[in-house]
Amino acid sequence: MRKNATFANHKHAAKCTLLVNALKLKKLISNICLFAFGKETRAINHTFDGTVRVAAGDPSLSVSPLKGLEALPDRVFCESSLMDISNYKESKDVPIFTVEGSSMSPEGISNGDKLLCRKVDATEVIGKGKFVVIAVDPEYYKSKNKELKFDYKLRRTLFRVPLGISVNELIASLKRITNSIFLDENQQKLQTKYGEAIGFYGNDRELMLSVTYRKGELCYSFHPVNLIIFVTEYVLKHDGEQWLAKKLE
Repeated sequence: MRKNATFANHKHAAKCTLLVNALKLKKLISNICLFAFGKETRAINHTFDGTVRVAAGDPSLSVSPLKGLEALPDRVFCESSLMDISNYKESKDVPIFTVEGSSMSPEGISNGDKLLCRKVDATEVIGKGKFVVIAVDPEYYKSKNKELKFDYKLRRTLFRVPLGISVNELIASLKRITNSIFLDENQQKLQTKYGEAIGFYGNDRELMLSVTYRKGELCYSFHPVNLIIFVTEYVLKHDGEQWLAKKLE
């Protein structure tokens, strides 16, 4: 009994030491980034498996991540064939993202899913219907008195907005590509979000109109095109036994 108690005490002490060392390392990394770049890094943007968190929803709200899923293997099934994803796992430039939140559930991307992405080319014109990872603009959320919990958010593109276009011209353009804008309530949502975006960014930054969902209801958001960093190529879902890939692009 005494041996068991001693072993338990040593085990508990070892766990505490590891936790303290981990916190010290986190603080050290934060201080290095603060010294080198003038700002702290958000270590919370990395998950336990090394992937990067992306908000499917408001990036200023905390989300309970889905836990207990096995680590990603080097190969997953995509439709009826095995797909090698080791190049995504080993990439130094493009991380694998873990979705946190449910705003993209109506589009088939759920909390806990993994995203395999490609980096947006500087000359690329991003079209309609792309699932994009957008760098969150901290100044925009600061103007709304919101504290960010994520560095990235996930949206589906709808329309690249020409510079200087009026909201009525925007609605007229959208009527040619989507039926949802014919609803008065959606036109009101669009007017509100467009007014906020133009009020903050002005008319000299090209914006992308994208869609998201709040409690299943369609919502709109606008983002400067240059903040769209990645385009999702595959979504990985866990079916309870294994990871399965679905091609999105």
